[in-house]
Amino acid sequence: MKSMLSYLIRRSVDILPWQWRLRVKDLPIIAPLQRWLVARFLDNREFVHEVTAGPAKGLKFPVRMPQDKAIWSGTWEPAFATALAQAVHPGAVCYDVGGYRGFYSGVFACSGASKVYVFEPNPQNCTCLDSLVSLNPQAPIQLFRMALGDHRGPIGFNLMSEATMGKVSSSPFQPDAVPSRAISVEMTTLDLLFEAKQIREPQVIKIDVEGAEVLVLRGAKRVLETFHPAIFLEVHSHELARECAEFLGRLGYSYTILETGNLPDFVTEPPVCHLVARWAAQSNVGLV
Repeated sequence: MKSMLSYLIRRSVDILPWQWRLRVKDLPIIAPLQRWLVARFLDNREFVHEVTAGPAKGLKFPVRMPQDKAIWSGTWEPAFATALAQAVHPGAVCYDVGGYRGFYSGVFACSGASKVYVFEPNPQNCTCLDSLVSLNPQAPIQLFRMALGDHRGPIGFNLMSEATMGKVSSSPFQPDAVPSRAISVEMTTLDLLFEAKQIREPQVIKIDVEGAEVLVLRGAKRVLETFHPAIFLEVHSHELARECAEFLGRLGYSYTILETGNLPDFVTEPPVCHLVARWAAQSNVGLV
């Protein structure tokens, strides 16, 4: 009986349209009831779930509740996920730089990408990504177990107290954060990978690398100059946002802040936010 109840609760999210799922937490009776049911029957239990609505619809994902509740409902960073999905044209090649556990790689694949290259140096996240690939054999996802930056060679990588979080040692983001462990990982550049014909030309690039954003851009300069992919970049401070925006501006990109829809002033937007950039010559109608 308990296993049947657990199954029904796991699938209960399927009843709600995606837009309703975004508002469940604000409903005075339903929200606390859902939290109680999840805590009672699903707490700290891992199971494979197929997302049934939203940009990741159709993606099978190993989730553990309650921390993966937004993945379970398909509402993980909904505005960002929707913007990524809308940028993918059928057959597009996408790069997911800083793949974490692969939700956005899945969004790319579910949106019609013909190839998704995901780059991730954190060993625990790579294990999650291996599971994701196994669960979704139809998804064109290829994992590169490495960091990306502006040169090739080994680099220190700091694992944080939450094992799935980490950053290269040269990242200026949260300089006072004490790592739980430091390891060495291999780093290379997108330009070198493309020149070696290990990756195809991109149409969309998503970057989330905990403060090393500008290093990734510098290492992709020739790819960006040649192919002008759309770029979705999580920036981790106003200073880093300015560095990235200035670099992209010199390459002919226009950019805006996803959360505000405005040009950045590097003061009033959230310090951690998403910079969306497109090559200016490709569009005269603004940005997503």
